[in-house]
Amino acid sequence: MSEQETSDNFAQWVARISDPKGNKLTWGDRKTNQCVVTVATGYPANLLKPLVNSLREHSDAHLVIATHADSGFEQVFADQNVTIFPVSESTGYRPYPALARLEYYLEILKNMPSGIEKLLLVDSRDVMFQADPFYGLPQNDLTVFAENNDTSSWTLRTINGRWAWAMLPGALRKSLKGKPIVNGGVIAGTPAGIERMCRAKLNIALTTHEWTKHTTGLDNISTNLIAHSRMAGSCEAVPNHEFVANVYRSTDMVIDPDGAIRVRDGKACPVVHMYDRQAELLAHVNQRYGVLADTSMVVSQDRSVGKSQPFAGLMHWLKLARIYMVGHA
Repeated sequence: MSEQETSDNFAQWVARISDPKGNKLTWGDRKTNQCVVTVATGYPANLLKPLVNSLREHSDAHLVIATHADSGFEQVFADQNVTIFPVSESTGYRPYPALARLEYYLEILKNMPSGIEKLLLVDSRDVMFQADPFYGLPQNDLTVFAENNDTSSWTLRTINGRWAWAMLPGALRKSLKGKPIVNGGVIAGTPAGIERMCRAKLNIALTTHEWTKHTTGLDNISTNLIAHSRMAGSCEAVPNHEFVANVYRSTDMVIDPDGAIRVRDGKACPVVHMYDRQAELLAHVNQRYGVLADTSMVVSQDRSVGKSQPFAGLMHWLKLARIYMVGHA
């Protein structure tokens, strides 16, 4: 496929989803203004037991799961008041699954009950709740959560820096310098704020080199541009481990006797994201929520716990060299 064909297909997809039809969903009669939305296309229902069951331990919020119509989620979670958004094999922009989520979000927003005022978008396979995620949540149109608190992390030594270099012209790259890196795996806001964010991400995708160079990281970079500008209106960035614990392999985590997960010398955050980055946490969560061992490692590319990344540093610098040789605006 040529670059021009890719460009045309991408632009056509953006044009189509910009005017969502709004699939009719069965929302039930729950008396709540809160809603959690996640996308689980390609995952077995069993893998979402930590997310679904832990949410129901603490919250009566609406829960919408976008997944393929024959995935069996309705049967597995029949008693958990889950709303299934059926996704066909033909929807979504295939080369970039992270972008496909925008199509599902816009469709769900189009048909969302008028009473919903608080939204939480979360990743599906690596998120669990330890408290009501809406209690104490900042009341903003858009709230994002830092993945670390190091404000000097936007450098070429990091994968985030490589993504920024690959996608953005110099002025935008410089605008991120000194800003905390935020993570797109958990995002909160109002329906209006979330919709503005989705449309801003589509606009960023259309005006960067992401889809022509086939680099990764568009979701990460667009989330950060939106967080540190007014592209989608005002946005608050909450430091890591204050409300959402974004976990990495090097994070010093503790499992308390009551099963709560927290950062050493810190608190047990209401939301834990990327617990699968540490084998002990993954095993603990899987055992607690009865996740079958044969589904616990269904992770794309090299993100599974225990998978080595040989020559990862070398590959990072080779990709940077390619970007430099090809050129960048």
